[in-house]
Amino acid sequence: MAERPIWPSSLDVIESLIERHAGEMFVALPGAIQAYDSDRQVADVVVGVRNPYPDPEGSADILREDFPVVAHVPVIFPRCGPWFMAMSIAPGTKVQLLVNTLAIGHWRVGDGGVTDPADTRRQHLAHAVALIGLDLAGNALRHAPPFIPADSALAGLTLGSDIDDGTRQRFKGDGAVVVEHGTAPVFRIDPGAPTGAPQAVALAPLVAALAQSLKDHFASWVPVVDNSGASLKTHMATWDPPSVAALLTKAT
Repeated sequence: MAERPIWPSSLDVIESLIERHAGEMFVALPGAIQAYDSDRQVADVVVGVRNPYPDPEGSADILREDFPVVAHVPVIFPRCGPWFMAMSIAPGTKVQLLVNTLAIGHWRVGDGGVTDPADTRRQHLAHAVALIGLDLAGNALRHAPPFIPADSALAGLTLGSDIDDGTRQRFKGDGAVVVEHGTAPVFRIDPGAPTGAPQAVALAPLVAALAQSLKDHFASWVPVVDNSGASLKTHMATWDPPSVAALLTKAT
């Protein structure tokens, strides 16, 4: 901005008013969460850039000031009615502040119908919401799927922790579903139609109990001389093994 003239014209005044008005309107700003209320899902956000403005004394200098902490900003998680995806939030979590054109406070505490905003300021920081996902360039996700055709086995959707030894679930382009801890898969479902009706899956503790029951029953057998094993056969016929079937999990 050039230095202001001593005797401004009408055009100078209009341009100055337009510039001042534009400097008071905001659309989107980066920020970091300072404090978070998990019950109400609102945060106090520190804006990540300073606000430039022209020197009110009329010099060509551009001055800069810190924004105030923006309090009680609604944090937006991916959601559709009762369905949602939410993550843990810690101090310093980066967000994108998106500034609504008009105040949404009355609408948020209402029933979802059309409301009249009590605050008529436009594009004001008080109307902001915080979108999760924005972060520093140095914090690019290390475990996100690569840029690759959608039908590739390496393509897909990844959910979980970006920590190297964290837990992630991958829905892969070839139809497989994999749960992994670090780089080691701990559970995998491969695509393909089942060939028969699903059957109850055996549980390891129940299988161990079955083996122990067999050992105990066999140990209680008393051999009979010259019986040709008939007594063992009779004894084993009284063994009533417990079930090893899971109540909920089935597979083919």
